[in-house]
Amino acid sequence: MKKIVIATMLAITTAAFASDVTVSSTRDTKLDKNGVTVGTSVGGYALSATKVEDAYNRFAVGKDFNVTKVGPVAVTAGVAGVYQDSQVGRNGFGVSVGAKATYPLTKSLDLVGGVNRFFGQERIDNFNGTNVSVGLTAKF
Repeated sequence: MKKIVIATMLAITTAAFASDVTVSSTRDTKLDKNGVTVGTSVGGYALSATKVEDAYNRFAVGKDFNVTKVGPVAVTAGVAGVYQDSQVGRNGFGVSVGAKATYPLTKSLDLVGGVNRFFGQERIDNFNGTNVSVGLTAKF
């Protein structure tokens, strides 16, 4: 319960300084389970929290880099340090690398699709794998 309260307080505090908020439906392809990811950009850094039901919670801090723009679609690559709170087994740290495509729907709303690959410590390496996501970003 304490983790939920701390995460909520952190999210509220971070949202006050955020330039955007993204909510995505996430699929862990290795575990074959669905989840939800909430992310934001603060001071040029990407912060996110992912919950995959009955598997894990992941908290990530990273950086996205612009790769190219194809028409209205912006493509970025990113890397993040990750803390994983496993529902079964031990917790640990890892790294996530990925790519994201963003398509503007309106001036303040974007459609976002992404793929991330997670690599964790040996004690959590059974969670190593790929997540794909689709969601919306609201810009402020």
